[in-house]
Amino acid sequence: MTLALAVAFSTIARASDWVAGPKSEARVVDGGLFDGARYALVQVRLAGAAVTYWRDPGEAGSPPTFDFAGSDNLGDAATIYPQPSRIDEGGSIAFGYQHEVVFPIRVTPIDAAKPVTLALSLDYAACDKICIPVHAQLSSVLDPQPQSPESALLADAMKNVPKPLDGEAAAKEASVAPAPPADGKAQWLVMINDGEARDLFVEPPAGFYFDVKPTVGKNAFLLSMIEHPTKRMRPEAPLRVTVAGPSPVEFDLVLPVKN
Repeated sequence: MTLALAVAFSTIARASDWVAGPKSEARVVDGGLFDGARYALVQVRLAGAAVTYWRDPGEAGSPPTFDFAGSDNLGDAATIYPQPSRIDEGGSIAFGYQHEVVFPIRVTPIDAAKPVTLALSLDYAACDKICIPVHAQLSSVLDPQPQSPESALLADAMKNVPKPLDGEAAAKEASVAPAPPADGKAQWLVMINDGEARDLFVEPPAGFYFDVKPTVGKNAFLLSMIEHPTKRMRPEAPLRVTVAGPSPVEFDLVLPVKN
């Protein structure tokens, strides 16, 4: 019995208390190790139909902010965003999360032999019929040797994190070609070449905005350029593309010059 209890305890990550806010609650959890890196997890639960947002909130909303000032023995804390969903908020399309979201935080200590005291000032929006800003002050101590080195919560969260692709892998992931314009708007057809693409999210350079819709064919999406800076009819910098699905990925995509 003692051994069984010890094994059960080892699979449970240590967590702070839940901090309640309007339509939501949040806490920070010791995530353990994943691929040799140390993680904490920021867990946000949302009540009813409430929504919170991705790093790009879409047509409405505001992204969460993570401030780790005041932490001790912390060299760096990198927030990782899980793949979002497209949410209709009464005519406005938002990119974000419902019910629950877990943000992995990759933690780099200054001294790996000492604990990290993680102090997080978290601001996020909880939106139902109205949008309410929520603030949570969270803290946790991460031991150098985590009690749950392979936390199930961390493993599940990382399944929702898009895998970054670059170079040849990114080039093979998608093909893009100009499409006929509609209502005076330039368009491009993007085909995801492998796997199952549930949705496509585009983060363009500043001043540009794209509408994305699925179109005929598997893994096919039509990009319409809705806004652009004066005299700049096409972004010269790549778009950051997130492909949502069972195996999410993200990569840079260059739009070809229209013929």
